[in-house]
Amino acid sequence: MSELTITPEKIEDAASRLPPEVRYTPLIPVSRGSEEVGEEKLFAKAENLQITGSYKPRSAFHIINTLTSEQRKRGLVLSSSGNFAQAFGYASAVTGVPVTIVMPNFTATIKVEATRRYGAEVVLCEGFENREPTVEEIALDRGMIALNTYENPEVMIGHGSIGLEIVEQLPEVTTVLVPISSGGLVSGVAVAAKSRNPNIRVVGVQPQYANAAYVSWQKGRVTTIDHWDSMADALSARKPGILPFRHLKEYLDDIVLVSEKDIARAFSTLSLRTKIIAEPGGAVATAAFLSGIVSDTDITVAIVSGGNTDLVTVRKMMDLAES
Repeated sequence: MSELTITPEKIEDAASRLPPEVRYTPLIPVSRGSEEVGEEKLFAKAENLQITGSYKPRSAFHIINTLTSEQRKRGLVLSSSGNFAQAFGYASAVTGVPVTIVMPNFTATIKVEATRRYGAEVVLCEGFENREPTVEEIALDRGMIALNTYENPEVMIGHGSIGLEIVEQLPEVTTVLVPISSGGLVSGVAVAAKSRNPNIRVVGVQPQYANAAYVSWQKGRVTTIDHWDSMADALSARKPGILPFRHLKEYLDDIVLVSEKDIARAFSTLSLRTKIIAEPGGAVATAAFLSGIVSDTDITVAIVSGGNTDLVTVRKMMDLAES
């Protein structure tokens, strides 16, 4: 394993230094009907209730905590069109560390404005493929630190605090379900949870047509997919990160796929039964349990990774769930 391999000790240290702004989010029992109330096997780790509406502030604050005083003055530049953008925007406002976010020029205005309101500068670039070159150009011109969130080990370390909390909150948990995009979240969670209980199964979940990590898992190597199509826009990676994938192979038990209708039905159950609003990507782990793709008799935690959505998407998911 590489010297960059994340360890339980690093995750424990990072978790201990998170600021009070980062919330210790609740575990909420999920019942499919009144007959299951009090007998639930599924629990939602409600990271949609995290500050900025997703789990990403855990890593944003942790990464800023790792900077030297000189690096803090220089600031960070990274690309994101969603939850990481808002997380770093908020962390910038709290810590005073300058943060610039590069977004494609077709990014929804609501996401751009939310990031700016939190406290980050937003630079729009021409097209998806120009994000990283723009990051590098800004870093060079301004002397800022370029952050690659796909490959930086501190991202996984910061996310790992979720795994620690899950085992603290529900020591009898046997399975943890985690949404996968580039693989940073599931890697950190798997290392942390298995450090507390090696027998815990950690299973990654992806949409059927946003399945880069699944394809890579099946082939045993990082693979770029040619086609991506899902409501779960937060899970937009066309390939997993190289470093996260190394940890997936070491620590993950399985990766499963869910359909768009599975996601919509999970969204509906979360909304109506537990009063949780999830974004589509935040509902995929719950979907794996409720659809029967994984065992529904194990004591299971599904990470609801975010809740940043809009009324148009909510209507689409509810309509699909009922169709």
